[in-house]
Formats: sequence, C-alpha cells, structure tokens
Amino acid sequence: MGEREAYRSLLAYAAASFLSLPLLTTLSEPLTRAVEAAIPVGYLERLLSPLIVAVVARVLEALGISTATSGSYLYLEGWMPLRVHVSWNCVGWQSIGLLAITLAVGLRGPYTLRSRLLAALIGAEGVFLVNILRIILTCLLAYYIGYLQALIFHDYFGTILTLLWLAVFWLYAYDRILRSKEISETEYIVRGEGGES
Repeated sequence: MGEREAYRSLLAYAAASFLSLPLLTTLSEPLTRAVEAAIPVGYLERLLSPLIVAVVARVLEALGISTATSGSYLYLEGWMPLRVHVSWNCVGWQSIGLLAITLAVGLRGPYTLRSRLLAALIGAEGVFLVNILRIILTCLLAYYIGYLQALIFHDYFGTILTLLWLAVFWLYAYDRILRSKEISETEYIVRGEGGES
C-alpha cells in the first residue's frame, strides 16, 4: 500500500470516526464496563494517574492556579476550590486504541523498521501530550466557567482533539518520518505490500 492509499484509508477512518462520534460516546459506558471486567484497572489507575496528575498540576501552577495533589486526585485552590479525580478511564486508553488502529493501517508498506518504530513512538508521545492537554483544558473550563461546560468538552471535544492530532501526525509521518526500504519492484511484489521488515 502506497503512502497516498494509506493516507486515504486514514482519512476514511477519520471521517467514519467523526460520523460515529455520537455512537461512540453512547457506547463509551458499556465499553468502559467491559474493559473494567477484562483488566485490573485499579492497577492502571495507581500506576498512571498520579503521573498524569503531577504533570497537569505543574502546568496549572505555571498558569497561576494553586494546586495540590494526592494520588489520582488534583485539587485546584483559589476563588473556586475544585477537586478533580483522574481515574483509570482518563489516562488515555481510548486514544491509544485509536492510535493503534491507525498504526495498523498507516505503517503498511515497505518502510524501514527504524522509521516504523520512530513513527509509533512519536504517535504515542503525541497521544500522551494531547491527553494531558485535554485534562488541563477540562480543569480550566470547570474552574473558570462551570462543570457542565467541562463535562461537554471532556466527553466530546477531547475525542476531536485526538482525531486532529492523528491527522497532523500522519501528515508529518509520511512527509518526515517514514522511510522506504531500498528494494526492487519485483521483490516488493513478491513480498507483498504489507510485508514484514
């Protein structure tokens, strides 16, 4: 699969994701319950939530909001005290799932193993940073505007932020990261478009 075809597949995936956003939001609760039944989410929360809370707290402090942390809880102090719980469901596992699906499509082709690994690493770092941004923006909305607006942003626009990141990431990946192997056209046909490195 060439870059153009792979990018078209990714665009089709993004369009389908936008169209199915209301359905995905509706199914989020049953999907969350299924994940809770399948994996030890308490461990996931104890491992990742404090790290995310610490990063978010430092950024909010830099923005002038006094904060305190305790495990997976973030406390915003000031004119409107606010307690935010960053549960296991907020650590970005849905975004990692979306990234994994796009990596399965986007990394097809005769790319070097090194460039594939680099693309996957940059994609994962970007998803982490977008997730941090989503939590920061949710906290700012709750702190300055109100809970309902923060909830709407968290439930809908957080997913849109991830989809926007994936679109920018794949443009960059095809332009700057992924490098084709130096193989002959005959070898490419014999090995197949989705051949392993």
